[in-house]
Amino acid sequence: MERSFIAAKESKYVQDINRQIELGNQQREFIKKFFIEKGIEANLYIVSGDGSINQPFDEDDKKEIGLRIEPTNNDLIKFNKMLCKPSKHNLCAFKKSSTIAKEFSQRCVDEQIIINLHSPRISSYFKSLGYHGLTRSQFPVADEFYIKIESEYLTKEDTPEGFTEIKLSEYYIAEEKREW
Repeated sequence: MERSFIAAKESKYVQDINRQIELGNQQREFIKKFFIEKGIEANLYIVSGDGSINQPFDEDDKKEIGLRIEPTNNDLIKFNKMLCKPSKHNLCAFKKSSTIAKEFSQRCVDEQIIINLHSPRISSYFKSLGYHGLTRSQFPVADEFYIKIESEYLTKEDTPEGFTEIKLSEYYIAEEKREW
């Protein structure tokens, strides 16, 4: 079954999307500040860790936090002994024993920075979908989201709170008018 909806800004789904965006912004600002303090020039980086999704790491998990950068020439000179060899994507991890890695992970824990960001799963908001397969497309318009879902498990009666069902034609019209 294929259905389309408008998810209002008051819906749990849109609130969860906005929270994830806010957490991503906090993470980027934290990293930007850390890089400036430490004199890291890299523009491309990846933070990662074996731990919870959308939750800060605690003191026991801080050793799992990793920071990889695509180093500039100055970064290679300044942090030479602290960096691992580059990956096939030219990213160099800071060695876990390095002062940069230790301070970065400790500050992530102290400042409650979310390491593993993950967008909300739309199927979590529909009782009939569970972990079944689906095809989804969505886009924002003002404070709302237009959403189209296709799944053989989606039922006609299943409409989450804060979602308003619309005709598929309305969805396609809004998609055509959408500004990129």
